Amino acid sequence: MTLSTSLPLLLLWTAAFFLGLTLVGLAIGSALERWVHRRVWSLPIPATQLAHELRGNLTFVAACVVTLSLALHFQWARCGAESLSRFALTFVALFFGFQAFYYALHRALHTHALVRFHRHHHESRVTSPMSGQSTSLVEALGWMIGYVALPIALSYVAPISLYGWLAYLAFNVVGNIVGHANVEVVPPADLLWVQSTVATVFTFHALHHARWTGHYGFSSTWADRLFKTEWRDWPSLHARVWAQKPLESLKQRGELRP
Repeated sequence: MTLSTSLPLLLLWTAAFFLGLTLVGLAIGSALERWVHRRVWSLPIPATQLAHELRGNLTFVAACVVTLSLALHFQWARCGAESLSRFALTFVALFFGFQAFYYALHRALHTHALVRFHRHHHESRVTSPMSGQSTSLVEALGWMIGYVALPIALSYVAPISLYGWLAYLAFNVVGNIVGHANVEVVPPADLLWVQSTVATVFTFHALHHARWTGHYGFSSTWADRLFKTEWRDWPSLHARVWAQKPLESLKQRGELRP
């Protein structure tokens, strides 16, 4: 695929890209739920949730395919010559840039004016891998600001790597899907507060779906810690889940961190 590829062919390429990543993420997440015995919630998932999430996933993937295809076709981003350093810098810039953007977007989606567009995602109180990309069209378009507009904006600071951009999208898509699995894979650690700054703790986001407020960050805790939207009892609940004692109520509380 090159930036000069025709729009119809780009649509096919990006559809294969996002559908393939979605299937990989679902396969990994489903395998974790089948093989890992540290479930976050012991609660059942409603029978109607799967169909609801399927509709949301189709909406989200369609938004991804159209926006990325248009951006590539019209060459809205300034892509430089590929090199290992450009690839790495692009990936790292998008990793931290998307986290900051998503925290702001997510908090905005919980305001009175915008929460109606976020309710679709929160229909999944007990999450599954299908929950990750289950969004309304408006919320999906908000994500596209981070997926497409953010890299374009960064490219006018310095030319970016096309492959670094695509690699970050792959990391983000698969990580988002897997991170909604109803299991915990990150062990407790003496430096958990440091570790969770850069690594997903599944229980952390699962509590957001149960409680609605707090824990707005994506794949890390630093923004919630900085803006004081972090629940202080999550480490004790995380430790409980790791001890194979799943949470039994969406209202369950743990011991507060000193």
